[in-house]
Amino acid sequence: MVRKTVVMDDNLARDIDLFARKEARDFSGALRYAARIGLLAVENSEMTIQEIKDILDAKAEYEEGRTSELDPRAI
Repeated sequence: MVRKTVVMDDNLARDIDLFARKEARDFSGALRYAARIGLLAVENSEMTIQEIKDILDAKAEYEEGRTSELDPRAI
């Protein structure tokens, strides 16, 4: 992991701190998560934030072996 210094507005820092508490994350984790979601939203402007979050959640569950691939013929 790379460490960088980030300069931000006090209001943004407070918003991220509040987000971190709501999401049970530390400040750095909340900032990484918000940046990841934001970058994905810019790259996929046709998708909603919730759709992006759902895809990330499904990917994490799949990587942990909690789900398997869906057989389209089973639908």
